[in-house]
Amino acid sequence: MFELLYIPWFKLHPIDIPGPVDLQPFGIMVAIGILFGSRVATWRGKRVGVPEEVVSNFLFFVIVVGLISAMLLNMAFYEPHKLVNLFKGEISYPGLSSFGGFFGGTMAALYFRQKHRVSLMVLGDIFCFAFPFAWLICRGGCFVVHDHPGIPTDFFLAVDNYNNQGVPRHDLGLYEVLWSAAMIPLLLVLERKRLPAGFFMAFVPLCYAPIRFGLDFLREDAAAGGDVRYLSLTPGHYWAVMMAVAGIVVAVRTAKGPAMQLSLDGAPAPGEGQASASSPPGDADEGPKVKSTTRKQKRQKKAKR
Repeated sequence: MFELLYIPWFKLHPIDIPGPVDLQPFGIMVAIGILFGSRVATWRGKRVGVPEEVVSNFLFFVIVVGLISAMLLNMAFYEPHKLVNLFKGEISYPGLSSFGGFFGGTMAALYFRQKHRVSLMVLGDIFCFAFPFAWLICRGGCFVVHDHPGIPTDFFLAVDNYNNQGVPRHDLGLYEVLWSAAMIPLLLVLERKRLPAGFFMAFVPLCYAPIRFGLDFLREDAAAGGDVRYLSLTPGHYWAVMMAVAGIVVAVRTAKGPAMQLSLDGAPAPGEGQASASSPPGDADEGPKVKSTTRKQKRQKKAKR
């Protein structure tokens, strides 16, 4: 029905370079996506009064740990034979698991919060705001190498003659590119509003998780080059549910308030009380102070009275 609208088959191939691992087009686009997302995060940090050094240190630690986790968990859940070969000293391209990266990055963020005594609601908010900007390019990398084959379809966005097999298929990488492209203008509109710290940390995961959960039903099974199944569901299904739960928890925490104040090793952040951590400059008089008062501190104040 939509044969004339199908996307023609194409694929970018690895570039041979000296050494055991080829230069992957996917890897190049992931690197570009990370750099672009980091710039967006830095810009957002400046908008809400968070020092660039703090944002950069947070991003570096979270991204590095996330990438390592993405590789290890991809091998563990999707290609266990590569993990076995790694222990044998045989090096091959490990692949990247998106949710594996999210998991490792989250653990790294929690450690960073404890180590440097900074608010995860503030830094995590900046990270989640920048995520779709980076994801647009990273998932573009998935699309150009067709890492995520879907089931055969006559949908007008199908990739025709998929893998030269003569049938059109869904391409899940493309669909997540479209999700990212839709999210970016929405975030740019929302970031101009006075929002509590933690809003984007809840909003973005809650927008992504249900879409990803639904899309994973369109994935081919492992025998056809797609994803493995555990109890008829992909690993992505289970990760998406956990992401949705985490998003709900953050949303409840954000709604209950009070807003959080970034602190640098226990010291108040520059410009304390000037603006909300998710508000653009100019809301100094209206924005709530973004410092959390613990129950223990409240009891101490009452005792002094």
